Amino acid sequence: MWRMYLRESKQKRANGKVVTYLQIAENAWNPEKGRSQARIIYNCGRGGADVMRRATTRRRISDRNVIGNG
Repeated sequence: MWRMYLRESKQKRANGKVVTYLQIAENAWNPEKGRSQARIIYNCGRGGADVMRRATTRRRISDRNVIGNG
Protein backbone atom coordinates (compact mmCIF):
# COMPACT_ATOMS: atom_id res chain seq x y z
CA MET A 1 0.00 0.00 0.00
CA TRP A 2 1.36 3.39 -1.03
CA ARG A 3 1.08 6.28 1.39
CA MET A 4 2.21 9.20 -0.72
CA TYR A 5 1.17 12.77 -0.18
CA LEU A 6 1.77 16.23 -1.57
CA ARG A 7 4.21 18.09 0.64
CA GLU A 8 4.51 21.86 0.67
CA SER A 9 7.68 23.52 1.95
CA LYS A 10 8.07 27.27 2.29
CA GLN A 11 11.26 29.30 2.32
CA LYS A 12 11.53 32.94 3.27
CA ARG A 13 13.89 34.89 1.02
CA ALA A 14 16.16 37.70 2.18
CA ASN A 15 13.78 40.25 0.65
CA GLY A 16 10.92 38.87 2.79
CA LYS A 17 9.14 37.07 -0.06
CA VAL A 18 7.96 33.53 0.75
CA VAL A 19 8.53 30.91 -1.96
CA THR A 20 6.59 27.63 -1.91
CA TYR A 21 7.86 24.35 -3.32
CA LEU A 22 5.74 21.25 -3.88
CA GLN A 23 7.01 17.70 -3.51
CA ILE A 24 5.48 14.24 -3.68
CA ALA A 25 6.68 12.38 -0.60
CA GLU A 26 6.11 9.24 1.43
CA ASN A 27 6.98 8.29 4.98
CA ALA A 28 9.56 5.53 5.32
CA TRP A 29 10.72 3.93 8.55
CA ASN A 30 14.31 4.73 9.51
CA PRO A 31 15.47 1.95 11.86
CA GLU A 32 18.66 3.82 12.80
CA LYS A 33 16.71 6.82 14.10
CA GLY A 34 13.78 4.74 15.35
CA ARG A 35 11.16 6.88 13.63
CA SER A 36 9.56 7.52 10.26
CA GLN A 37 11.15 10.01 7.94
CA ALA A 38 9.81 11.77 4.85
CA ARG A 39 11.32 10.50 1.61
CA ILE A 40 10.93 12.75 -1.43
CA ILE A 41 9.66 10.84 -4.47
CA TYR A 42 9.47 13.78 -6.88
CA ASN A 43 10.16 17.51 -6.74
CA CYS A 44 7.31 19.30 -8.53
CA GLY A 45 8.95 22.71 -8.39
CA ARG A 46 7.51 25.98 -7.22
CA GLY A 47 3.96 26.01 -5.96
CA GLY A 48 1.44 28.61 -5.01
CA ALA A 49 -1.93 29.71 -6.30
CA ASP A 50 -0.68 31.14 -9.60
CA VAL A 51 1.46 28.09 -10.42
CA MET A 52 -1.37 25.68 -9.54
CA ARG A 53 -3.81 27.73 -11.66
CA ARG A 54 -1.50 27.50 -14.69
CA ALA A 55 -1.01 23.75 -14.18
CA THR A 56 -4.77 23.20 -13.92
CA THR A 57 -5.36 25.24 -17.07
CA ARG A 58 -2.72 23.24 -18.96
CA ARG A 59 -4.36 20.02 -17.77
CA ARG A 60 -7.80 21.16 -18.98
CA ILE A 61 -6.36 22.09 -22.39
CA SER A 62 -4.60 18.72 -22.59
CA ASP A 63 -7.81 16.86 -21.66
CA ARG A 64 -9.74 18.73 -24.36
CA ASN A 65 -7.17 17.77 -26.97
CA VAL A 66 -7.38 14.09 -26.01
CA ILE A 67 -11.19 13.96 -25.70
CA GLY A 68 -11.98 16.21 -28.64
CA ASN A 69 -13.77 19.52 -28.82
CA GLY A 70 -14.64 20.85 -25.42
